[in-house]
Amino acid sequence: MSRGYSVHGIKGLNAGLLKRAQLKEIKGIVKKHTTEMQQEAMANASSTYVKGHSTGATKKSIGIGFEDNSLTGFTGLGLGYDPYVEFGTRFMAAEPLLGPVFKKHKNVFISDIKKVVQ
Repeated sequence: MSRGYSVHGIKGLNAGLLKRAQLKEIKGIVKKHTTEMQQEAMANASSTYVKGHSTGATKKSIGIGFEDNSLTGFTGLGLGYDPYVEFGTRFMAAEPLLGPVFKKHKNVFISDIKKVVQ
């Protein structure tokens, strides 16, 4: 008499594999948009001039990083005076670098994530 074999837990296995595949895609989306935001902010940064020579300090200060196992990406300015550049003061006009880039990518990022998790 032949004995049959059965496998239990296939539904759980499939769900786990799907979740892991989605996480990999989500991490790729986070990396893509964070990197693009940093590059666009750097491209929009005007040169910082000291004694008539460009230092490029603002552009060089735009960094990028990832946390939460690459599920969180961030880019930002790294100099003490950067808030004045981004938002302006009563003596100088704002030169926003991050705000416009964030607004541009926000809806596309959300759309890309929704495609993966639906």
